[in-house]
Amino acid sequence: MSNWTADDGTTIHYEVYGSDLQKDVLLLLPGLMGSINRQWVNFVPALTDNFRLVLMDLRGHGRSSNNAPLLETGRMVQDIVGLLDELQATAVHVAGYNLGGYLGLQMLLTAPRRVHTLLMHASKFYWTADAAAKLRAQLDPDDLAAKVPTYADQLVQDHGGRQWRILVRQAADLISSLVDNGLKESMIKRIQTPVLVSVGDRDELIPLNEAQRLSRMLPNGRLLVLPGVRHPYQTIPAVPLIPMMQEFHRTGRR
Repeated sequence: MSNWTADDGTTIHYEVYGSDLQKDVLLLLPGLMGSINRQWVNFVPALTDNFRLVLMDLRGHGRSSNNAPLLETGRMVQDIVGLLDELQATAVHVAGYNLGGYLGLQMLLTAPRRVHTLLMHASKFYWTADAAAKLRAQLDPDDLAAKVPTYADQLVQDHGGRQWRILVRQAADLISSLVDNGLKESMIKRIQTPVLVSVGDRDELIPLNEAQRLSRMLPNGRLLVLPGVRHPYQTIPAVPLIPMMQEFHRTGRR
């Protein structure tokens, strides 16, 4: 377990698995309100055979702090690139769940040479005002504590007794900002990097037609549909996703 400090004093917590510098680096990014303590860690044993792994808590999440008043995707991408510079990882494979996949796509636009391949699982790209408002309505810390106490307790464990409430409010603001200031189709049409868009066929947040549309907008996009899988991370099956990741990241390198 290690920490890296961003230029605004924010501490980014990360973990590295594997010491073989000859292996390609695979960066595993958790989702919004997720942490590496709970997401991707179960994939680590199988993936270390082929990759040197880097996992990081996004700013304001898990064991990472956030000295900025808001959560902003651009600032998060700067954190990712800054950490990779610290680790002297010039180019990596990226796998992101939820917001992690979205950040990977944004990273492709700002630092395309840093990414060999990108897996986006359960990552919502098309944010309408209605979709954002619906999700934002669910992101009130007082309501979560009263109506979904088990989930609230999980957030406390992952992010801290005080920080989780701040994080939930910042997450709601971030989602609203993506409606007008998020990525657009016109921005991604020239991305040549291999991108695997993965989604469960029962995902409550991302309709299959949205995932299919995104995969077709990307010049080198591919689509993976996982049967019986919903949006929450814990529903993601190790098989077939891990074998697909191993094959995609090993053979998709430019």
